[in-house]
Amino acid sequence: MISRIAGANVLRAARANIAPRAMAARNYQSIDKDYAGSEGKALLMTAESALAKSCYSTIDWKISEDTTVMDMLKQMVANNIGAMAVTDASGKVVGVVSERDYLSKVAFLGKTSDCTNVKEICTYGFSNLVTVSPQNPIERCMEKMLGRDVRHLLVRDGKESENIIGLISVKDIVKCTHEKTKAQMNRLEDIITMKNIADSAV
Repeated sequence: MISRIAGANVLRAARANIAPRAMAARNYQSIDKDYAGSEGKALLMTAESALAKSCYSTIDWKISEDTTVMDMLKQMVANNIGAMAVTDASGKVVGVVSERDYLSKVAFLGKTSDCTNVKEICTYGFSNLVTVSPQNPIERCMEKMLGRDVRHLLVRDGKESENIIGLISVKDIVKCTHEKTKAQMNRLEDIITMKNIADSAV
């Protein structure tokens, strides 16, 4: 019992002496607190995190299915975006249209943008849309993008809901993933540092 107490005291003393130097020597990754908020929040990045900081959260990201492709392009250029959610007459999101749709279904085929409606070129029907719920981890969002070969995801307001509340891009996913990776590296650095402190006290 006495040796255990003495050993514990030695370990605490060693940590007190070594920890400040070890902590100062850590190779920390700087977290973008304006984006992630904190290291703890960066570790828990979700689709909701991406949506909150996405450029789509500050613009009108919806377009009527009856809008001409020319007007769609004007909105995309004005907002510097590559996709929009498509709505029906009731305002419900029923599709998604991207710059790639324009290139492959209008420009490549020689159609006229003024005479072609968004409904004619968009991905139409909820069952055909690639969506995520706000609680989906950022890794799940990336898996869906890669698996379906898309660069934008529609965000539902719940796991079983068909109500679309936002749109996020591959840029949003990459940014969130980058911040989460830095936070994970910092945590690993902490684990390694504390192990070295413990080992040096033995």
